Amino acid sequence: MKVRWIVPLTVVLASLAANAPAQSTGTAAPVPPAIPQVAQAPQAPQPPQAPQAPQAPQASRAPRAPRATTGEAPEPPAGAAPRNRGQLVNLRLEFTVTDQIGTAPPVRKTITMNVADGETGRIRTNAEVFRKNTAPTMVPLSVDAFPEIDGGKIRLRASLEYQLLKEAPEPDLPAGKTSITQSVTAILNDGVSAVLSQSADPLTDRKVTLEVKATIIK
Repeated sequence: MKVRWIVPLTVVLASLAANAPAQSTGTAAPVPPAIPQVAQAPQAPQPPQAPQAPQAPQASRAPRAPRATTGEAPEPPAGAAPRNRGQLVNLRLEFTVTDQIGTAPPVRKTITMNVADGETGRIRTNAEVFRKNTAPTMVPLSVDAFPEIDGGKIRLRASLEYQLLKEAPEPDLPAGKTSITQSVTAILNDGVSAVLSQSADPLTDRKVTLEVKATIIK
């Protein structure tokens, strides 16, 4: 014979309520205390950095001139003015130095040179003179010339250096020497002689004359 147990519903519900976890009754669960954070020391302010000086721009290098190959003359730099050369013509210059004292016969010295148009000619002559009871004396005779053909004329720059030796012409005048340096620019005619200068001795009546004749050699 089977026996059935009938348990009232109220008893079951009461048993379930007793075994269930306690629910919140409105009061908040205890919160664990917060761990205090250690305050960090403030960092020292960094000094401002000095501004860097701007870098100077690099100077541009000048381009190197190309090297001349063997057997070829180097080209002149750009912008250089070409050298003006004269004509392919020579000029024959005949200088005559006339040295005269008073009414005595003059002594003439002739210097001749051939110079290209627009070029320079130079002649240097030195003579050593020995006199009694005196040291040797050098007597120069130098001529420089720079001729240029200008149309039908000749422009000439010339200079002369000459030294005069003189004995005592009178008892109250001592013997000595006088140096002459002359420089002159003149316009000459082809093949015509012209006097460039005439100088005088400051102590005597001696005079020195420089004469030139310029001829174009064609």
